[in-house]
Amino acid sequence: TDAARDEMEVNYFGLLRLSQAFGGALKARAADGPTSATAWVNLLSIYALSNFPPHGTFSASKAAALSLSQCLRAEMRQAGIRVINLFPGPIDDEWNQTMPPPKLAPAAVASAIVKALREGVEDVYPGEVAQEWLERWRENPKVLERELALGGAQS
Repeated sequence: TDAARDEMEVNYFGLLRLSQAFGGALKARAADGPTSATAWVNLLSIYALSNFPPHGTFSASKAAALSLSQCLRAEMRQAGIRVINLFPGPIDDEWNQTMPPPKLAPAAVASAIVKALREGVEDVYPGEVAQEWLERWRENPKVLERELALGGAQS
């Protein structure tokens, strides 16, 4: 339970605290008008869409962050702030070192953010794992949930 609490602290409550601390400043910048480049980018996880039992509490914390992100999008849109949610699969970093490939390079995450900002996309699913999960989730979220619960592969 300590790990789950820590994940909620970082992934949900951390996002909430950041929005409370910086939301006002972003709204002030957005008031600059149509040339404002103000945007809020959330690094979520594809695990927010359907729980990945080997990382169940992490998935739950990212699902909570997704729900909060949707609320922030509604609130910030009124001020002219774009909210972009990124849903990558495993990123090639220290936290995911035991995950089998494919993993997303950090530079690919950065490129996906820049592309979303340029193209005005709100939800971005970079990488092979995220694309596959999204496709499977769109086809039938219950089937994906059951496959993952039965130990279905990460990708």
